[in-house]
Amino acid sequence: MFNLDFRKILSKIAYYYIAFTKATLRVRDIDLVGRFDEQSVFALWHGEQILPLCLNSGKSIVAMCSMSKDGEIQAGVLKDFGYIAVRGSTSHRAQRALIETLRYAKKGHFIAFTVDGPKGPVHKVKSGLLLVSQRIGIRLIPISAISKNSLTFNKSWDKFKVPLPFSKTVAVYGSPIKIDIDDNLEEKALIVEKELNKLSDFANKYYWSKNIDEYLLHHPQPKILIKNKNNIKICINKINELKQKYPSTKFTLVTKEKDLNGIDLQQNIEIIDKITYSLKKQQYDVCYGLNFLDSFFINSNFNLSF
Repeated sequence: MFNLDFRKILSKIAYYYIAFTKATLRVRDIDLVGRFDEQSVFALWHGEQILPLCLNSGKSIVAMCSMSKDGEIQAGVLKDFGYIAVRGSTSHRAQRALIETLRYAKKGHFIAFTVDGPKGPVHKVKSGLLLVSQRIGIRLIPISAISKNSLTFNKSWDKFKVPLPFSKTVAVYGSPIKIDIDDNLEEKALIVEKELNKLSDFANKYYWSKNIDEYLLHHPQPKILIKNKNNIKICINKINELKQKYPSTKFTLVTKEKDLNGIDLQQNIEIIDKITYSLKKQQYDVCYGLNFLDSFFINSNFNLSF
């Protein structure tokens, strides 16, 4: 009884700490598809689970927790954040927990899995956890979220990270992965693993880089703003050049409508994702612009808001 009460107290302490920290974080969302636009299974690494779970609270998402004492504390925290906690792990009550999760998925709930849990090996996806996405026919979205200032438990198998209050934070939601009914789950597990590692590397390291090439090459889908001052053809040539260097980039061209006269938009529309005639408040990663000598300057103060 004492141990049970003590775990409940720890669960409440953890919840209030995370809730306070969440309220103080400065978060940048990089969401490639709109994670709540349709039903999804969210896949994340063990050790990084605090931020993705607390940043997406209040949505009645179903999350699996182990049957261990730590899992009991985690289940209490999840319930306080509005999650539905299903208890089970690969070593205990696994099949029943999976069936229970499938039932929730059939009712339309979103699902969240730490796909290398509960005991590792670290960053190795357990293919069995992909069954929900495969059986119900819903997309799987890889997630990574990291605070610049975190406390890392290096002696734990998953290098568990606890965000510190008032930290700059990035949350990256990757492109959806579809798992068809006849797909090989072992092969799909490797694809999910590769995508999660890319997002985790970006969130942990490259998002904070001061090297513009390093940042853009590892960003899953950067947004670049091209500001046309006086030479639209030079701008289009610059976009062509950058598209070759950063193929996953989305480009927005800011120009005046009259400057597009004589420009074959049909030919250039594939390289320009958006043309706008006024700057509304939007978020970009890098701003390129022409100076009065028709030479490009770069504003590499990342995450620009206009």
